[in-house]
Amino acid sequence: MTTRTNTRSSQLRENNIKQQTEYTFEEPNQLQIPEAVEERYASEGISLGWLRITLKGQEDYAHIGRKMQEGWQFVDSDEVPEMGATSIVRDEGRYKGAVCRGDLALGKIPTGRIEAKRKYYEDKTDSLMKAVDSQLMRGNNSRMPISNTSRSETVRGRTPKFQS
Repeated sequence: MTTRTNTRSSQLRENNIKQQTEYTFEEPNQLQIPEAVEERYASEGISLGWLRITLKGQEDYAHIGRKMQEGWQFVDSDEVPEMGATSIVRDEGRYKGAVCRGDLALGKIPTGRIEAKRKYYEDKTDSLMKAVDSQLMRGNNSRMPISNTSRSETVRGRTPKFQS
């Protein structure tokens, strides 16, 4: 016959080791596009982004017009069913069927167009900086030499906040 010895110390809660789960919290990003959606479009050579459709409660026709001329198109709710639960789909008007969050609508554009625009503005910026530098150095005098120790820094604006 086997005897089992139970002592009070073995039954104490502190002595029973439970597996602890560590939780972390991240503030939700309202503009986050699911990775699966981004990867699916990236494999097709298309980039996704949020387009502003209203500004201070009024439709922003000028901004949307410029974006449409650049080649942006609205993403239809049928194309991204996984975003239906976290986004609003417009039922009527100019943006019918567009996936929206707040005053933004999800748009798509070929990645080649985005890269071409980025390269164009990088080249334009570089040529303007070279022109400024050459104009600065043109006024250089051996009695009072000029040294160019300037550097540029890009600062981004605030992150958008949505109404709760």
